[in-house]
Amino acid sequence: MIHIILVFLSFALIHSVTVARWFKELCARSLGDTFMRVWYRFLYTSVSGVTAAIAVYFIAQVPDRVLWIAPSWLRWSLHGIQIAGIVFGVQVFQYLDKWEFMGFRQVWRYLAKGEVAGNREGLTDRELVTSGVYGIVRHPLYVAGIIIFTFSPNITVNGLTVTVLADLYFIFGMFIEERRFLKIFGDQYREYMTKVPRMIPKIFAP
Repeated sequence: MIHIILVFLSFALIHSVTVARWFKELCARSLGDTFMRVWYRFLYTSVSGVTAAIAVYFIAQVPDRVLWIAPSWLRWSLHGIQIAGIVFGVQVFQYLDKWEFMGFRQVWRYLAKGEVAGNREGLTDRELVTSGVYGIVRHPLYVAGIIIFTFSPNITVNGLTVTVLADLYFIFGMFIEERRFLKIFGDQYREYMTKVPRMIPKIFAP
């Protein structure tokens, strides 16, 4: 378990540092505005993917023990909830440009057209999205991640450890994201926070 915690915390540290404002400012001062707007988002996504894959590899090497396996009737229900979580998360990209979100569009714009656009990360959509899944919860991607991890029909020592750590990290990410959006959108985001819950949808309208 200690090995898994250390691996996960190493991944979380790298991810948190590369997304931190001070790190972006350091990169901007060292590498320039054009680099940030063209390459930063792509490199951030790439590093996140590679470090996640490495973390999964090392965690898979740790001996595991089964704690509980859901009976077949419950297994399919739990898988159904996980699939619903995936579908819910994917809906985010009806409102965000997935290629720009991953940084590919910024690189393509620059290499194919010589264009540099958007904010420090090359993101061009500066409007606060409050409709669709963003009208249900404020952090649909994080909520989707929590659902996918939490509703696994097979519980093992390693799996439970990763689930607890991942869920805590998703919740931590929600608070960090809200601080960032408050700086960007100010009162508009404060009003949005009063209307839309952080992660648990309102069943009944007030």
